Amino acid sequence: MGHSDVPTGSSLVSKPQFLVDSSALLEADTTLLGAELRHLRARRVSVGSEVLLTDGLGHLRRGIVSALDRHRATIRLIEEAVTQPVPSLRLVLAQVLLKASKTDMVIEKATELGVNDIIVLTSERSVARANPEHQARWQRIATSAAKQCGRASVPRIMGPTPFETLLDAATADVRLLFWEGSRSGGLAQAKAERACSDSVLAVVGPEGGFSTLEAAAAERARFLPISLGNHILRAETAAIVAVTLCQYLWGYLGEGRSSQPSSSAAQLACEPAGP
Repeated sequence: MGHSDVPTGSSLVSKPQFLVDSSALLEADTTLLGAELRHLRARRVSVGSEVLLTDGLGHLRRGIVSALDRHRATIRLIEEAVTQPVPSLRLVLAQVLLKASKTDMVIEKATELGVNDIIVLTSERSVARANPEHQARWQRIATSAAKQCGRASVPRIMGPTPFETLLDAATADVRLLFWEGSRSGGLAQAKAERACSDSVLAVVGPEGGFSTLEAAAAERARFLPISLGNHILRAETAAIVAVTLCQYLWGYLGEGRSSQPSSSAAQLACEPAGP
């Protein structure tokens, strides 16, 4: 599959977007069925309309609806596949399980904000319980949000995972525990110590927050406890604020629309000092 970068400011993101298998992007024509057909009909797309197809892995291809009935839509592909630019930051949100609608909202908004993966956690104070149907629904929510906001990649939704397991497995350069009991230097300290990091793990607690024992265990695992101010935020609000701040400090919100550093000064800041 030949790939080229999507031009900055491309109008691709304004077109209705649908999810297909990677193999479909290699064909001259492809067919939408099931959920994607229902989505297309809900968007009132008609024959002759231009659409965008993605495999959820970062690849896109433009097409035109050539046939449409109650059972299928046929898309004629009109360009080679392109690859959406890869953000410079790998950002993972680990969110303790909240009440159903709140977890759904966090997944939707975190997807819109560009997180790479979302890990759903269980912790000492989590009161909600997951069942096998939840993960499939969460993945559908992430897929829908990615299509709505023009993302060519869909975050993986993982878990529920015990909090202790996450601490043992964490490998990100920057590990942040958003906790109202923090007395640390906050995000400014984290940014100063890890200015050029390209991977961030942001952990947000349940409605009742993390316990002091959990916070202590996180610090032993090289997590930096972070407070989001003097007010106690709702857990779902804290998650959205945490992701936004991480994207601003390390990710694309601090770089404009480009996935690359916005100036030569930013590049120099990340280079090792000379002898």
